[in-house]
Amino acid sequence: MNYRNYLATALGTTVTVTDEMNFVYPGEGTYCVIKFLSGTNFRDSVIYPVQLSVYTDNFTTTKTLLDTFTKAYSNIPFVDGLDYCQQMYSTPFVLSPFQQAGIAYTTNMIISATLIVSSNVADIKTVSIDGTVYETSGRVLSYAVVPDNQRSSATGFINSTYVRMAVSKFSCSMIPKNNPFCTKLRRMRTGLLDIDTPFTIVLTFTDNDITETYTMKLDSQSINGENQSLPALSLSFIQ
Repeated sequence: MNYRNYLATALGTTVTVTDEMNFVYPGEGTYCVIKFLSGTNFRDSVIYPVQLSVYTDNFTTTKTLLDTFTKAYSNIPFVDGLDYCQQMYSTPFVLSPFQQAGIAYTTNMIISATLIVSSNVADIKTVSIDGTVYETSGRVLSYAVVPDNQRSSATGFINSTYVRMAVSKFSCSMIPKNNPFCTKLRRMRTGLLDIDTPFTIVLTFTDNDITETYTMKLDSQSINGENQSLPALSLSFIQ
C-alpha cells in the first residue's frame, strides 16, 4: 500500500506530503509529514495508527482544507492493487499556532488517523436506492434458504436436505434526512403509498466495482432517536 501517494492525491498539489525521516520545515509552504505509530498485526489484516503533522504558513486556507479532507475521507475505503484500506481521521488539532519563522508565521496542526489494511477484500462500497446513492453507516446482505428435510429411506436415520426456496435480504442504517427516499418511506408508513411498492437497490463492491442489482420490498423500518446523538434509520428489505 502506497499511502503517501494516495494522501498526496487527496490533499492536492498545494500540500507536499513526505515521511518523518530527515524532515526539516523550510519555513514556507504547506507540508504534511506521515508518522506511522505502533500498530497491531492480525492474521489477515494490520491496524496502523498514523499521525499526520501539517506545517503551513497559510493557516486559514490549510485549516479549511484539512477540515474538508478529514470529513470527506473518513470511513471511506480505498483500494491499492490488492490492498484494501479502511481509513478514519480525527478533526485537525492546532498544536502550535503562529510561530515566527524568519519573516513569516507558521502553524503546526496534528491529525490522528487509523488505517485498517487487508488484501483482496470484497466489501459493499456504495448503496444506491431508486437511482440515488445514499450514505449508510452499516450494511448487511444475507441469503437464506428454506430447507426441506426428508428421510432418504424407510430405514435410514439421516435425512437429506433439499432447497426448494431461497431469498435475499438487505439491511442498512443511515441518518434520516429530507430526501426522496425518506419521503417515500414516510408515505408508506402513513398509508399514502402502497406497502407493496418495490425498491431498486444497487450494491457496488470494492472488488473491481462489481454491482449487484435487486428489486426488493420493504420488510421493516424504524427511526431511533436519543438525546445528545443523531437519529438512526434502520431498514430491512426482502427480495
